[in-house]
Amino acid sequence: MKTSVRGICAMLAEEAIVLSAYNDGTGTMTVGAGHTAAAGPPVPRSGMTVTLTEAINIFRNDVAQVESQVQAAVRAALSQQQFDALVSWHFNTGAISTATLTRKFNAGDVDGATAEFARWNKSNGKVLDGLIARREREAAMFSKGDYGTPKVRVLESKGGSEEIFTADQIETLLGGALNSEEEQSTEELLANPISQLLPLNRPKQSAAITQSVLQKFHDLIPEDGRDDAVAIVAVRGYYLNTMGKESANDRGVYDDAIFVVEPNGVHNFNGNTDPSRFGRGIARLKPRQAIRYRPGPHGFSRKNGPYPAFRQDSDCTVIRDETGEDTDSPTSRFWINLHRGGVTSTSSLGCQTVPPHQWNEFKTLVDGLLKKHGQATFYYLLVDQDDVPQEETTMPAITQPAPAPATTEANPVQLLQQILGLAALSRGHKPASQEDMTWLLDVLRAITTQPTMINGVVLNGPKPDPLASVSDPTLTPVNGALGKTLGHALDGRKTAIGAIGMLATTILPIFFPPLAPITAVAAPLIEGATNAGAAAAAAQADGGLGRELVTAAFPVFAAIGGWGVMGKVEKWVRALRGGLEAPAA
Repeated sequence: MKTSVRGICAMLAEEAIVLSAYNDGTGTMTVGAGHTAAAGPPVPRSGMTVTLTEAINIFRNDVAQVESQVQAAVRAALSQQQFDALVSWHFNTGAISTATLTRKFNAGDVDGATAEFARWNKSNGKVLDGLIARREREAAMFSKGDYGTPKVRVLESKGGSEEIFTADQIETLLGGALNSEEEQSTEELLANPISQLLPLNRPKQSAAITQSVLQKFHDLIPEDGRDDAVAIVAVRGYYLNTMGKESANDRGVYDDAIFVVEPNGVHNFNGNTDPSRFGRGIARLKPRQAIRYRPGPHGFSRKNGPYPAFRQDSDCTVIRDETGEDTDSPTSRFWINLHRGGVTSTSSLGCQTVPPHQWNEFKTLVDGLLKKHGQATFYYLLVDQDDVPQEETTMPAITQPAPAPATTEANPVQLLQQILGLAALSRGHKPASQEDMTWLLDVLRAITTQPTMINGVVLNGPKPDPLASVSDPTLTPVNGALGKTLGHALDGRKTAIGAIGMLATTILPIFFPPLAPITAVAAPLIEGATNAGAAAAAAQADGGLGRELVTAAFPVFAAIGGWGVMGKVEKWVRALRGGLEAPAA
């Protein structure tokens, strides 16, 4: 549960809000509603000022731990008014886990728990009127839901003039803003067809390249962070020419990259290093600098208060629109934080942001790594895409191993590993994968099914085609004018073999029966010549090109019935077709 705005106002009415940091008299800098560095960020410093909305949300962030402790200690069901009263009481006493009040309420004795408030009216053993009045207000809130009419005193500076705000005014101040884009769901970002905020993939930069960038600009990191185990490298303009305007680093899109570097590797995230829009004075972080960050809240002006982020913890230099460079100091931070981005905008006026659907993963990863390596802070190095060395795209040279002595037997496992490695390199990548093994097996299987390939084409090269024409390789010397015309529509070899086949095995036996035995000799020769080339080899599945041509020619000659030789031709063709069987595979 969270304390209601009415509950917050009731607590704020117990002490004044001071909008300028001041020394509380003990040397402790304080700002807002009693906020000190012990409560967490922001750290009050001399000269620091906050707005009323920021002061209220800083207070709400301080109360968050108290809220968690109340929920942990109370087992009974809580209404909003009871929760608000217990948070106020525990914020002042710190006794939620040990008090009789808590024990009675957990036992179901609400009246008894209400009566216990009055007992907590002493400070250092002395009863104080202020505590008596506060306990009465808390008991009324707890039992009746009566928040009274709290009035919040607001001072510009300690000891200065004050202004009174009612609970209604505070509620209007906090409730007037619309929900922040950061609160919208990841699904909205991914389903938004008009925003075009995200690239298609996460950055694919290798860990080696990221490490080399960190090493190249290592001197930019102050000495206190050079030995840190955890660092972040951000590349501005990583997607320079793949989204947005060509050769322009756009604003309002996640076209940059953020890399979390740790001893065990590098983790890649999409990101944004620029403001969401242009406007005079709007700042963007200057590249080629390293800034220290620490976990802390962001968004003190949000309606629902700040949320966890990483806050700027060292000086930085920004480039402001139309005004040039500007550098801050410990007393006047720019608060270029690192936080979750938005759904329809990158939600940045200079901060570095991570897309909402990657933010939880990013935050959990960095928090875990900091805890693991004992770091309270980390350095964030921002560079431009031009500062990143290009990935090596050429195939590296392969060092040939020295030949093994004749007496040494080859290790089949090592030999296969070497062959597989070469196969992967030939396919443009390394190391070898299962896909490379499958590809290699397919190659070996093809070789074993055609053993003549090794001694033929592979070792000796392809044999010249005896029928190829010197002047025109697509034709053959015997084509002549007719063959050349037909060659544009048919393969030259088919034309030539078809002409020779018809002449030698059809025409001559018809008119010269004594020459019929030539078919027995011509048929194998025709078949062998037809199947000599690789292009014709594919046609062998149906009995070979020679048989195909002769079969196709039969209807033509069968039509010449006036010559009185129909029966002879039909008999010969049947015999020829039966003799031209396709060679075995």
